[in-house]
Amino acid sequence: MFSKLFHGCREDSSKSSSDKLKQTLEMLEKKEIILQKKISVEVERAKEFTRARNKQAAMQCLKRKKFYEGKMEQLCSSQSHIRDQEQKLPQKPSVHCRQVQQMTTNLKENLEA
Repeated sequence: MFSKLFHGCREDSSKSSSDKLKQTLEMLEKKEIILQKKISVEVERAKEFTRARNKQAAMQCLKRKKFYEGKMEQLCSSQSHIRDQEQKLPQKPSVHCRQVQQMTTNLKENLEA
């Protein structure tokens, strides 16, 4: 009943949001590794096509490499944005939150008595 009035405390939401940010950061790091591998593959393929004097295929490989590098830049900017959000999360519960919790426990004790 009182949780509906005071809407509870948001301590759990900050913990879960920090967990979500960490999971997202890990996922982006994995994607970054995959893109690095794709870039290196395209470079090797371009070298092979250049040796075989197939300029058109080599150019296609370099275009894909450029595309992957653009995606890599987007990932890096996303990672920095998430790290900024992580730093902005409150590290400790606010005093106001503790006061609300204390008031609700006091009210519950008074009602039970």
